[in-house]
Amino acid sequence: MSTVHAHAATSGAAAPTPPAPSSLALVARLLTAVAIIGALAGAGFLALEWEPRLLPIRVVTVDGEMHGLSRESLKQTIVEHIDGGILTQDLVSLQQRVQDLPWIHRASVRRVWPDRLVFSVREHEAMAQWGENGLVTEDGIVFRPRDGRLPAGLVRLDGADDMAPDVVARYRRWHPKLAELGLIIDSVVRNARGDWTLTLLGGTELYLGTDDIETRFERLLAAYPQVEAIGIPTRIDLRYSNGFAVRWLPRADARPERVAANISRERS
Repeated sequence: MSTVHAHAATSGAAAPTPPAPSSLALVARLLTAVAIIGALAGAGFLALEWEPRLLPIRVVTVDGEMHGLSRESLKQTIVEHIDGGILTQDLVSLQQRVQDLPWIHRASVRRVWPDRLVFSVREHEAMAQWGENGLVTEDGIVFRPRDGRLPAGLVRLDGADDMAPDVVARYRRWHPKLAELGLIIDSVVRNARGDWTLTLLGGTELYLGTDDIETRFERLLAAYPQVEAIGIPTRIDLRYSNGFAVRWLPRADARPERVAANISRERS
């Protein structure tokens, strides 16, 4: 009986606690972890250092129709900002640099193994000159070429940059209506006070003011044949509630008479 009790007591006792790792073992583990981290960092450094030499980017291709930018100058800009190999080059950064160029509307880039980057670009399409040194698209996007070169023969629009969509929209609405009368817009300006001024090819100036712009413009269209019957108008001021004033160069074969009750004629 005493033997059984002694065995039971021994079976119910707690398991012995394993000995704590020595300070030497902890140091060894720490040194091992540091060595692994150092090896990985070294491998990463070697990859960044040697990958551009082992797998360089040798060819840059630019796809897309280009008129405002030189394809070769764009390639040169890209090459100047390449700082990695075909695997490590930051394509997002390169794409953003290209897309930030004034003429570029949209750009994308992809890798082509083993050594090529292919860019696809789409330029802004300039509809008109904007102010002295800018261009504007049909969507009212203003951009300014860094080299200052502007295409010749464009109509000139002007105003604050944030008003470009409105100025473009008015020009596109007015141009065909005036063209039906044989008149071509040379410029449309909206100044800081909000006044609208049109200049036609030949130098005729049209002053529309700030209010009721479309009403005044339609009044001009209705009365222009009568205005032209007297002579070549040089200035038409539509900033009146019920009429407008005209200054023109009289034709030799035209009788300088009042042609409509709402036209006030001014001799130049």
